[in-house]
Amino acid sequence: MRPWPAGCSAPPVLSPEVSRRSDVGDSPPTVAANILRALPTGVLALDARTRVVSCNPFAGEVLGVDPAAVAGAALESFFVPLAELRLRAGPDGRGEIPHVRPDGRRTTLGFALAPLPIVGAADGAVVLVQDIATLEDLRNQRDRLLQMAAVSEVLPTMLHELRNPLAAVSTTLELLVEEVDGRIQQDLHSVLGEVRRLTLSLQGIGGGHARIRSKRCQAIDEAIEEAVQVLKATAARRGIELSASVAVMPLLPLSREVIRGVVFNLVRNSIDACGEGDAIEVRAHQLESGELELLVADSGMGMEPHLLARCTELFFTNKQQGSGIGLALCHQIAERGRGRLIVESRPEGGTTVTLRVPTDMEE
Repeated sequence: MRPWPAGCSAPPVLSPEVSRRSDVGDSPPTVAANILRALPTGVLALDARTRVVSCNPFAGEVLGVDPAAVAGAALESFFVPLAELRLRAGPDGRGEIPHVRPDGRRTTLGFALAPLPIVGAADGAVVLVQDIATLEDLRNQRDRLLQMAAVSEVLPTMLHELRNPLAAVSTTLELLVEEVDGRIQQDLHSVLGEVRRLTLSLQGIGGGHARIRSKRCQAIDEAIEEAVQVLKATAARRGIELSASVAVMPLLPLSREVIRGVVFNLVRNSIDACGEGDAIEVRAHQLESGELELLVADSGMGMEPHLLARCTELFFTNKQQGSGIGLALCHQIAERGRGRLIVESRPEGGTTVTLRVPTDMEE
C-alpha cells in the first residue's frame, strides 16, 4: 500500500455510493473512479475535517494543483475554506467565487456543494468546481450590449439636441475671440478648444449611425487637420507628441463629420496606448486608385497576436475602463463605405491603423 502523507491519518472508507480514489492503495480501478476521471467538472471529495479524500483530474486543472499532491491536504491549503464556500452558496448549494491559482492567474469559479455520506464516520462534503471566467465575460458583454441597445434608442435624438447648442456656442466663442485680446482671449481659446473636443467626442460616439460616403463633396483634408489640432492639447498633457501630415486634396464625396469622428476614435486609442515620450503621427492623402488613405501610427504599447485578431470586435477591449467601441465603429464605417480598416501592431511596441475608402461618386 502507498503510505498516506505524513501527519494525516488514513482516509475513511467511503460509502458504496462514492468510490474511493483508485490511485490510493492498490485496489483496481472502478467504474465510478473512471467516471470521475472522465468528468469535465472538477470534483473534490472531503472528509468531516475538510481534508481531501479524492480530487479528479479536472479539479486539479481548474484549481491549478496536482491531484495526487493535495490528497490528504486540508481544502484551505490550496483553495478557500469549506465554511466560506457555504457562506457564499445560495439555497441550492451553488455559488461563485474569485480564485487565484498558484501560478498567479486570476479566474472566477462556479461551485456546488453536497453532503458526502462516509461509512463509520461523520459526513464529509463533495465540492464541484468549474472555471466560469468565459461565462462571466459573456454575461458582462451581454449586459453591455443591453445597455448599448437601450442607449441606441435615444442616442440619435440626444446627439441632435446636443450638437445644435454646441454649434451655437462654438460660433459665438469664435466671434468673441476675434473681438478681445490679452488674458480674456486666451481663456476663450481654452473654452473653445474644449467645446470643439466635446463636439468631436459626440461625432465619434455617433459614428455607428452615420455613413462616410456623401453625395456632397467636402474638404476632408481640412476636417482631418481640425480633428488633430483639437486633440493636440490632450496628447500634450500626457507628454505625447501628436503631429499631422495631410496632403492638399480636392473636395471629396465623403462626410467631414464622420471623418472627424474616425480621426477622434483612432487618435484617442493611440493616446491611451502611449506614454510620456511617445509619438503619434496622422497621415492622409489620396491614392492613385482614387481612394482616401488615412493612417494613424503610434510608438506606444503594441498588441499581442491574440488581441490584434479581435481588436475590431464590438465590445472587445483589454483596457480596464475601455468600452471596446471605437475601433469597432471605425471598422463598421469603413465596411459600409466599401472601404477597409487595416490594423498592424507589434507586441514590442507600435501600432498603425489604416483606413482606405473609395472616393468615387455614389449613384
